Amino acid sequence: MRINELLEGKIFNDMDFVSHRQDGKREINYDLAEDLVHFMNQDDHVYRRIVHPTISKFIDLRDAKKKISPSIFKSAVEECYKQYIKHFPIRELPDDIDEEMCRQVCDKMYEDVTQHHSDGEYKD
Repeated sequence: MRINELLEGKIFNDMDFVSHRQDGKREINYDLAEDLVHFMNQDDHVYRRIVHPTISKFIDLRDAKKKISPSIFKSAVEECYKQYIKHFPIRELPDDIDEEMCRQVCDKMYEDVTQHHSDGEYKD
């Protein structure tokens, strides 16, 4: 059994993405906003079903010279977060994304999509 050999001697109680605070509580120790953006762009199902339609809407509005705010990505971010916590069931992750985190992810998506569109990456 090759998998048993690979996992032999590994301790999975204390993963690298969770740290212990002085008061005994555990918390994630990575940038959740950055990781969520990466997940949104790299998971095929999430990208095709949730992110791509929002990017298409963004491009259509931008091509029509309409004013666009980062909040265009809000519903996509909220839905992607639900998929994220299903895919990564870490108990330290909150059940719902808070407004500040959602805003950070929306801002990052807005910057990335704007840059990619300017670079011509979204051609038909």
